[in-house]
Amino acid sequence: MVTSVVPKMNRGGEPVKVIDYRTTKFVMIPQSLARDRSLTHADKIVYMTLCLYTDNTSKQSHPSAQTIADVSGVSRSTVFRALESLETGGYLKRERRTYGKGKQTTNAYYLLDK
Repeated sequence: MVTSVVPKMNRGGEPVKVIDYRTTKFVMIPQSLARDRSLTHADKIVYMTLCLYTDNTSKQSHPSAQTIADVSGVSRSTVFRALESLETGGYLKRERRTYGKGKQTTNAYYLLDK
């Protein structure tokens, strides 16, 4: 259980306490992304899936396209289109990663503040 004080006041002028009984993990997305009408629902669910795998400090994640597809409930081709749309929209940056003699591994994804 988490208790926090929000900056709103009740009718008596006292701070309002919010008690959070959630015991499961959750993600938050930028309002700009939620309100962006140029993004599809698939784009937004792919972004939310990336949030599940992103380190809060570095804002970096590296799930495979198949993992993103499985968790998002969309096809791999939809994942690739969504990643392109999110990158074009300034919501994320992709970085190609390789190992050994140039063999590709999962990309690194960085969530950007917009």
